[in-house]
Amino acid sequence: MTQRYELKRVPPEDVEYAEFNPRGEKEIEIEADPTFEQLKDSVWKYGVLVPIVVHRQDSGKPYRLVDGERRLRAALATKVARIPAHIATNETGLDDLVQAFHIHMLRKQWKAVAQAKALKRIMEKMKEQGRLTNSSDLLEELQTATGCTETRLKALRRAIRFPDSVLKSVDDGKLSWSHLIQIEESFIEAVKGKFPELLAEIGTKHARLILVRKAQQKTLTSTRALMENVLPVVTRADTDEEKLFAKGLLKEFLDELDMPAEHVLQQYEKKYPRSGRNWTELGKDVLEFAGCLAELLDHVDTKMLKSYPKLTKDVQERLQSLRAKLGTVLRRINRISV
Repeated sequence: MTQRYELKRVPPEDVEYAEFNPRGEKEIEIEADPTFEQLKDSVWKYGVLVPIVVHRQDSGKPYRLVDGERRLRAALATKVARIPAHIATNETGLDDLVQAFHIHMLRKQWKAVAQAKALKRIMEKMKEQGRLTNSSDLLEELQTATGCTETRLKALRRAIRFPDSVLKSVDDGKLSWSHLIQIEESFIEAVKGKFPELLAEIGTKHARLILVRKAQQKTLTSTRALMENVLPVVTRADTDEEKLFAKGLLKEFLDELDMPAEHVLQQYEKKYPRSGRNWTELGKDVLEFAGCLAELLDHVDTKMLKSYPKLTKDVQERLQSLRAKLGTVLRRINRISV
């Protein structure tokens, strides 16, 4: 999509709000936010300093908003006569969504939950246009449209499977974003692949909410708890006897809110202790954990590292140790490949 922009000063009354808000905010939420009062004070004193983005339209008001709802509302509240606006070539509703996604991806304050909600609207619009085909085509089209990496897109798509109430808990700091991704990847997707009848019996949505409650009450002791203690049980259960035992453990884990993930692996180890591992099994685990690590590292930024120096140092030491082990394994692989 190629856009040309014209910068003009337009009356705020001439701009119609978009049907969606890129941050997923409602008018009442914007009005209740203390930072919005600060924005109104700034607009009253200095005017709107950062241009909004709009499209021309043929019916209704002359322009439709793409980005800048808070600035527009502040201008209307303070009765500013004209505000700066980038006027883009009018295309489609999907283009509006993609354009807003790109605008906000460039802003550090746009949180992961807002990105997920915006991606959900893009996917809904694609579905309306009949552009959703198979999973690989969808992933490729979303990458092209949003500019997100495959790892980031997978994380966002996993998050939007949770209800808005759960996403709000993440926004409010009551739940970790990484918990959502690990619940989906290390439990829901893994169990669905190995024990689909278990999720059919319990209900996938209900299972998600149970695991969210476990995370909120700290029964999941860390965001890695499922990856380290439940996923290995799912992947190791191969014989009919092992599968039956593992399925019983997983059901007990979902039925008992106070049962930690560590208990699942401990009970499985007692029944089926690991005496050695073949490469088929180990290699699959390496691929799984490498993907999980890559996904976690995607969330790390400089500001985050500076905020927690002790934790950053611990992570640095662990990653350096891991790098040495990776180097050893890669050299062995390279010797075989030559």
